[in-house]
Amino acid sequence: MKPRILLVEDDEFIGPLVRAVLAQGGYEVTVASRLEEVKEMDTTAFAAVISDFQLPGADGCDVVEYLRQTTPAMPALLISGYGNWALEKCASKGMENIRHLEKPFRADQLLHEVEALVPTGTCPQ
Repeated sequence: MKPRILLVEDDEFIGPLVRAVLAQGGYEVTVASRLEEVKEMDTTAFAAVISDFQLPGADGCDVVEYLRQTTPAMPALLISGYGNWALEKCASKGMENIRHLEKPFRADQLLHEVEALVPTGTCPQ
């Protein structure tokens, strides 16, 4: 069984590209474009979350915070063009163990970061 990744990305060009790269890397990907969509899902089966930092009505820290209410150890990767500011905002909210990948990034960089979060040989129990 492939590890399931939740991708939260509102950009209509970046989302499909990230999804395609992850699928090629052996991951099953579900895409949401905002936190409100995530709240309508059963998120317990996801092995990790990748979230854009800047989203409509929320940010990536809000997404991770929401998911960690039900899955406290949910691995998380923020993708943004904001550098370390995104991680600093999450840290200021007491959130830890969040990785960051700055846009623009290459497919190999994305796969390397995701493999560090959840190797393709693992999936949630």
